[in-house]
Amino acid sequence: MYKLGDDDKKKDENPKIDYSKTSWKIQSLYKDDKQWEKELNRFSKDTRELKNYIGKVTKSQTHLGFALNIKEKLDIKVSKLSAYVKLKRDTNKDSYKYLDMNEDLNKVYSDYMEICSDLELEILKLSDRDYRKLMNNKKISKKYGMYLSDIRRSKDYYLDGKSEDLLVKTSSISNLPGEVYELFANMDKKTNLTPAQYASEIESEDRENRKKAYQGEFLAYNDNINTIAGLLVGQVKKNVFYSSQRGYKSSLDMYLQSDNINTKTYDKLIKTVGNNTDSLHKYIALRKKALKLDKVFYYDMFVPIVEPVDSNIDYKKGQGIIYAALAPLGKEYGDILYKAFNENWIDVYSNDKKVSGAYCLPVYGNHPYILTNYNNSLKSVSTLAHELGHAGYEYLSSKNQTYYNSNPTIFTHEVASTTNEALLYEMLIKNSTNKKEKAYYITQYLDLIKDTVYTQTMYAEFEKTIHEMVENDENVNALVLDDLWGKLLKKYYGDEYQLDQLAKVGWSRIPHFYNSFYVYKYATGCSAGVSFAEDILKNGPENYINFLKKGSSDYPIDLLKSSGVNLNSTKPTENAIKKFDILVEELEKLL
Repeated sequence: MYKLGDDDKKKDENPKIDYSKTSWKIQSLYKDDKQWEKELNRFSKDTRELKNYIGKVTKSQTHLGFALNIKEKLDIKVSKLSAYVKLKRDTNKDSYKYLDMNEDLNKVYSDYMEICSDLELEILKLSDRDYRKLMNNKKISKKYGMYLSDIRRSKDYYLDGKSEDLLVKTSSISNLPGEVYELFANMDKKTNLTPAQYASEIESEDRENRKKAYQGEFLAYNDNINTIAGLLVGQVKKNVFYSSQRGYKSSLDMYLQSDNINTKTYDKLIKTVGNNTDSLHKYIALRKKALKLDKVFYYDMFVPIVEPVDSNIDYKKGQGIIYAALAPLGKEYGDILYKAFNENWIDVYSNDKKVSGAYCLPVYGNHPYILTNYNNSLKSVSTLAHELGHAGYEYLSSKNQTYYNSNPTIFTHEVASTTNEALLYEMLIKNSTNKKEKAYYITQYLDLIKDTVYTQTMYAEFEKTIHEMVENDENVNALVLDDLWGKLLKKYYGDEYQLDQLAKVGWSRIPHFYNSFYVYKYATGCSAGVSFAEDILKNGPENYINFLKKGSSDYPIDLLKSSGVNLNSTKPTENAIKKFDILVEELEKLL
């Protein structure tokens, strides 16, 4: 088993790790902080060039073409500025320097967004006839068509110039709930375990150890529950304010419109998963039986049902597993993996100054950056494969699309990441050499679907419900949130799951709620990912690789539909649930 502390030491305390190969080299963005500051000042001055076009962009297609070209360059620059400060912040989480740099960036960005808002308002004022003529210009439509289409779709929800200017100026205030929550979670939350240590202890075979870790972690949130409830309700009220001011049917409608997705897709997901919880209930009953538990509590949900068959997968071995699992994606994809592993795309190990979790940060014109907290477990390998899915998508997209067509939405991004995880577990299960190995790998695949399809749908239902409550002028506070969370835990996990009072504060630990209506994309992404993995193994990677190369050149639902996965229907979700059911039955036989 993974030894507590092996990856939690400071970098200078672990001589076994070659950090020259396992840390970011972000000098390709900016040489140092001083250069970043110079570029920020230069960016602020460069925005004046775009500002000069305000009032002129619709006078001719030439004027508009010039303005869009300038905006594209500015967007690329600001994404690079943002990436640098984020990467620095997340590897120096206690440093106020990078908080200040981020605040400086936010001020400049806010001014820039005012200019962009004025530009977009002019485009919106075009008559339908002039807009059609504009889109008939192949030079403009090919490069900027999706960007212009997004603006045009929002025509009915834009306000007058003065109102738009006011909303833009309040954007920095509207981000406060998420920013304050991040400060609490990363700087002020006091527990005895680091995030990496907690992740290890919650999977401990010793029940008292994992119970103690669970209590320590959840009590840190419970002790601040009213403050956190205030932040979450503030986030919801912000969404309700903006959606009502703009004339959307609801907050959900506003957020789904950005991806051109109908709210029925969201509702179908909740209904389909909610009507098919029997397999999950059966799995939890199996977990109870296999672990010989009297009751299944929250802290019993993460310990492996089957003893890990390989609990010390060092980073090099983890790379080998990923190469093998993703080999069905072909040589072009394999070359991207090689670059990621050998050209410092990844900051691998945990340390005291680094944030928890994992992510992939794209930078157009550069390579993506991946953050992980690798701890030699199979889950770390799976997380790495997941983030490499994002990176591969971004890399292929940027190589094959112009800037505005190369920014895949989160909706399709989660498809790419979970496809990689599905391929990983399909390979491990297929290549298992005995029943014990096979049973263990099946449990890991089950946990992927449980945590992504079932749990994230539960989160999505929670998020939708609390927004509807605020929209209906109902009072929402910590007690209401706790009660709702408890009811959803029982609905999704069933009678074998024992709900204790502390588990009800679980909502307070979900940072994604400050990126509103985001979590459902994990569930739809996993559903599509399971379908893609099966297709890749059966028919080869060409269809899937072409999907990745299309980037954001069309709307998410249409991109997936043209690649054979129709998320307007319930079939992909039902397919993922069917896969879960088959795996539960197979595991039951093996045990």
